[in-house]
Amino acid sequence: MKPSLLLSAWPYVSISLLALGIVVRYLLERRQMAAVSEEMSEAWALIRGSRVWRWSAILLVLGHVLILVLPRAVLALGRNPVRLYLLEALGFAAGIAALAGWGALLRRHLTRTNRSAITELSDTIFIALLLVGILSGLFMAVLYRWGSSWGAIILTPYIVSLLKLKPAAELAVQMPFLVRLHVFSVFAAIAVLPLTRLAAFLVFALHPPVTLAGRLVSAAERAAVAWIRRHDPTPRLWPEED
Repeated sequence: MKPSLLLSAWPYVSISLLALGIVVRYLLERRQMAAVSEEMSEAWALIRGSRVWRWSAILLVLGHVLILVLPRAVLALGRNPVRLYLLEALGFAAGIAALAGWGALLRRHLTRTNRSAITELSDTIFIALLLVGILSGLFMAVLYRWGSSWGAIILTPYIVSLLKLKPAAELAVQMPFLVRLHVFSVFAAIAVLPLTRLAAFLVFALHPPVTLAGRLVSAAERAAVAWIRRHDPTPRLWPEED
């Protein structure tokens, strides 16, 4: 498959798999919220890790979000060499800490095998994709410096084009293989997510609005039936004989 086609179609495929997978899981587990809560506890015990792991993951996610949401501010920050060095060093340090935390995450995963084979396999694939994302990001920081700047110039317009449903894959295709691998691993993790323990959080979050919507629909249906009965002309047109 050509890289341009992959980078154009794969993001939409992964998001579709995420949405479809969460809906299917909700339909299967909507009457078993206690089991979902238990799975949430297992997922949190797996991913919470140490404080260093949590903060490094938060910093990495925030850094990527800032580059995507506020590219001009990131570019302005990077015009000062000192601030640029500090920004890149902070990102690299967070990546190293996340890599160390990933090792502990893998160890916890290997000692917990109380779910189905599909869930265990999906968790393993998800954790492996996390490693691909972390390692590719670290190698990018070493081989292609100032990622905060060129990421804001090239990757941000690419993501914006995806949101506009007009994918400009040529923006990402021109990037080195490591960058494309980094992008691919993110969307691959999104596609696998519905089969993992972490999906329990999304299923649980989906339950209250769906329940509320169901109650509103039921109330509207009862009100419509009552209105029809009150305004039904049949008794007047064909009155029952005594």
